[in-house]
Amino acid sequence: MAYVALYRTYRPKSFEEVAGQKVVIRTLKNALIHDKIQHAYLFSGPRGTGKTSVAKIFAKAVNCLHPENGSPCNKCDVCKGIDRGDIADVIEIDAASNNGVDEIRDLRDKVKYMPSVGKYKVYIIDEVHMLTQGAFNALLKTLEEPPKHVIFILATTEVYKIPSTILSRCQRYDFKNIEIDDIVTKLQEIIDHEQIDIEPSAIRAIAENAEGGLRDAISLLDQAISFSEQKISEEDVHEVAGSVSKKALSNILLAISKKEITNTLVLLKTLLSEGKEASRIVNDLIIALRDILLEKTTAVKNPQYEALSSAIPSQKIYYYLEVLNQLQQDMKWTHQKRAYIELAMIKMMEHETLKQIDYDIAIADIKAELYQFKNQIENQPVIVETKTKKVKAEPLVTIKQVEKILHDSDKDKKELMLKGWPHLKNYPKPHLKMAAYLLSQAELEAVSSNAMLLVYDDLHSCEQIMDDEMKKQVLEILNHKQTLINNYYAILRSDWLVILQVFKSQWQQGIKKPKLPPQDLKLYKKQKEQKEPEIIKMAKEYFGDKAMIKE
Repeated sequence: MAYVALYRTYRPKSFEEVAGQKVVIRTLKNALIHDKIQHAYLFSGPRGTGKTSVAKIFAKAVNCLHPENGSPCNKCDVCKGIDRGDIADVIEIDAASNNGVDEIRDLRDKVKYMPSVGKYKVYIIDEVHMLTQGAFNALLKTLEEPPKHVIFILATTEVYKIPSTILSRCQRYDFKNIEIDDIVTKLQEIIDHEQIDIEPSAIRAIAENAEGGLRDAISLLDQAISFSEQKISEEDVHEVAGSVSKKALSNILLAISKKEITNTLVLLKTLLSEGKEASRIVNDLIIALRDILLEKTTAVKNPQYEALSSAIPSQKIYYYLEVLNQLQQDMKWTHQKRAYIELAMIKMMEHETLKQIDYDIAIADIKAELYQFKNQIENQPVIVETKTKKVKAEPLVTIKQVEKILHDSDKDKKELMLKGWPHLKNYPKPHLKMAAYLLSQAELEAVSSNAMLLVYDDLHSCEQIMDDEMKKQVLEILNHKQTLINNYYAILRSDWLVILQVFKSQWQQGIKKPKLPPQDLKLYKKQKEQKEPEIIKMAKEYFGDKAMIKE
């Protein structure tokens, strides 16, 4: 028996087997269950996302003798006959090669005939955007008022080419690119069934190269099986697909970041000599830089780019992306692609803009180091002198508490709280009016899961709102509908601006948990002086310094 390609062997035969189109499948199944079947459907979306497969499953479902929850049973004679292509009630038409007026007129003449076996005749017109304007006009009347036993399913990858008169007569379903994880799951099912020996990283590489098309992914797997003699590796996948491995991308980006011009050009030459297309190298470099940027700025982990994440500052990544995006545009209009990519890479290592970026980063580092050194010298324990003794003051707020709020920042909660901020000035409860007004004068800069950071222009306001009695009232205002926070801290604006600059500087360098240096925030708990008994006071006044008080 002749070999059948994997994508044909594993073409879905029921709605449950379709990957990545949950919304489309759910809507179609509900329509079948409740018998709300339309006369014309339009399936649009990228190639390899399941448009024709879903159309065939739908054609089986409407004609199935024993449908199961909206899906075809795949056991009855009708389902089996449609799968084999023996039943003439399901007609597939390739509009790319049958795009003229005569073919559509012929179709229009045949639709009046009743189905031979099933309940409906289903016409699946693939690549319908290829029809000529005359053919669309010929189809229009039939599409508007087809016989009750006819269903049209139009499939296209370029929906914008279809006349609005046709679109308005169809129920439209948009198929989206399939997520990488869904492709990996489907590939794993095939691999397990076929008992293919393949590395997990190679499966992921296939899914990434497919760019959202499951059919492309399965075809690439088929190619990789033919290419590899034993176990399929990630390198085998990149060889077959013409893509660049993450290791090669890491090496070339690391060389660029170190400004090793010779090494960079040698690595580029090696990739080109292996048959990699210049445009594909540029595209894969852009995707790699995007992944590194995600690694630096979000919780998304990518072990293969972890070293690069700390080695390349964000400012340089933005510059690299700008150069490569321009290169992509320039390469469309030239035959000297190699020269263009070499010049772009030199620009990524030797350009006036890079010197300015390096200068800005160096200045920011020096400022941070000086600031830290200054605070280490100046931030000695504060001694408060009372009339009776000297005591070490206890701070109302520490730099560690501010740092914790910034690390655990909750933007959604902050936005929720800011919505109520304008109403604080006219707070309705009389006993909380003063606390509400004082709170309204603050700027809410950060909110964590259980605390918030307020900023004031003057020290007195900070001390007022940090008072224990005032804190009780403020928390009562903030948590009157639901518990939002359990505590808060207030600091001066001048201190906040310094903290923010240090925090941002470290964040831009790829430090996901910036560490704030020690800093005196100038807010301390007031010391309560013990009152001296009146009799001792009188004794000191009478006897002077000679008086010795013994308990």
